[in-house]
Amino acid sequence: MKRIPITLVTGFLGSGKSTFINRVVENFPGRRFGLIVNEFGDVQLESNIVKASEERIVELSNGCMCCVIRGDLLSTVDRLLRRQPDIDHIILEASGLSDPVPIANTFLNADLNGTIRFDAIVCLFDVENYERNFRDYSVSHVQLEYADFIVLTKTDAADADRAQAAREFLSTIDTEARIFTVDEALDPDVVIDTFTGDHADIRDLEIADHNHAHGDQDTHDGHEHDHAHGDTDTHDHHDHAGYHHAHEDVETLFFRTDRPLYADHFGYVFQHMPEGVVRAKGFLDLADEEAEDAKYILQYTGARKDLYSVDWKPGEKRQSALVFIGKNFDAAALQRRLEACHAPL
Repeated sequence: MKRIPITLVTGFLGSGKSTFINRVVENFPGRRFGLIVNEFGDVQLESNIVKASEERIVELSNGCMCCVIRGDLLSTVDRLLRRQPDIDHIILEASGLSDPVPIANTFLNADLNGTIRFDAIVCLFDVENYERNFRDYSVSHVQLEYADFIVLTKTDAADADRAQAAREFLSTIDTEARIFTVDEALDPDVVIDTFTGDHADIRDLEIADHNHAHGDQDTHDGHEHDHAHGDTDTHDHHDHAGYHHAHEDVETLFFRTDRPLYADHFGYVFQHMPEGVVRAKGFLDLADEEAEDAKYILQYTGARKDLYSVDWKPGEKRQSALVFIGKNFDAAALQRRLEACHAPL
């Protein structure tokens, strides 16, 4: 029986993981992909961005994928395969703050009775925002060091000098990964189910299960989460005596409301994001007379701000759900600014 390959897509917050996965799925119309994505709370954000049929997506909503107990990761894959037994490739999209090593280690040491095999780690690298990410977030180093393939993203918005600087930066990272660029010429076939290594450096690591708690504080229509992981550890790529799971001290604000938001009011908040926020995403129900049936998708990473509309699905609940992630920003103040965007009932 042919074992189903599992590809892990990683990369820092806002590096373009969902966009890349959409491209992979569209590039292989004859392949039946199953997707496992990290969600925030009980509202599906990633599933609203990734383009795949709902029955082929499973959400992990109980924390960073790297912190989920390995038995839960395996049972999630098993549940997906039982629900859709015709799947012939699984893609795991880890959160931008996830350490890929514990995830890969899980699937390198368990194959669900010969039904699955680990393929590769594909790391998306944002050439626009990498300096800040690597200065402030150590996990971004780990994501690159253990990657099998590194895919440069947002090169369309970067000039030639910046793209070259990004490549020079990558040359300082301890990695043997092959490097590609996301452009019209990139064929996802080169990074999907093509890796021939054995991942011995990851498979043989001793990694304890981790499952950290998230403290929740309800605030009106939103929920503020202090995503406290503890101090970040550095890694020796070849130290097999034990592996110290990387974590970041970050703050996460999750905002959800069933009331429409004024488009102009929210637009002002969107254009004046707190400096400490490195990533925001979600979907919106805006009080917009010109587009009453439009569902707005928000993507924010550094200098890039995208807000575009799609149609609400038949019977889909009209609501807004947003997540803001970063360090050293006033989440309570941002919560108040968002609540001030409410249109009257």
